[in-house]
Amino acid sequence: MSIRFNKRINLGKGIGVNISKSGITPSVKTKIGSVSSKGYSVRTGIPGITYRKTYSKSKNSGCLIILIFFIASITFLTIASCKNEIIKSTNQWYQVGTLHNSNISDWKYATEENKLATCGEFCANIYKDHSIDYIKIIATNLKICIDEAVKGHDVVNNSAISEMATYCLLLMENLN
Repeated sequence: MSIRFNKRINLGKGIGVNISKSGITPSVKTKIGSVSSKGYSVRTGIPGITYRKTYSKSKNSGCLIILIFFIASITFLTIASCKNEIIKSTNQWYQVGTLHNSNISDWKYATEENKLATCGEFCANIYKDHSIDYIKIIATNLKICIDEAVKGHDVVNNSAISEMATYCLLLMENLN
């Protein structure tokens, strides 16, 4: 049994650099094992026991291709997940409204973002086949219509915002 020196520097997302007596090698760790330019290891599920396969010098380039493939795959998945988060965050502007079951008096004191988000959700449920840009335009017009309809009128304060939104949407449809 020999003593081996091995230090791994983690670079994030399972990518790292192994430093040993024989040199510095890049590696990728996954849930089932790790791959480097020198070989691969597979975890067995039994603590402390792994299966390790080391490539000879002539086969070293094949492992490097596998390593590059894993690094490219992880990079692609990271970029794709970031892109999905950006798309989700831009499409969720209309899903944060809280005024659906409120009355007009709550509407008058709500923030402009909450009003637009509530109108956006009303419109998204009606105009499902339209683009998000079209829905935002209709939601903006609906918010303006509701604001104008309730301005200065105390009589309608107990009316539901959903009723007022329905009236405004009908009015907007008839104007087009």
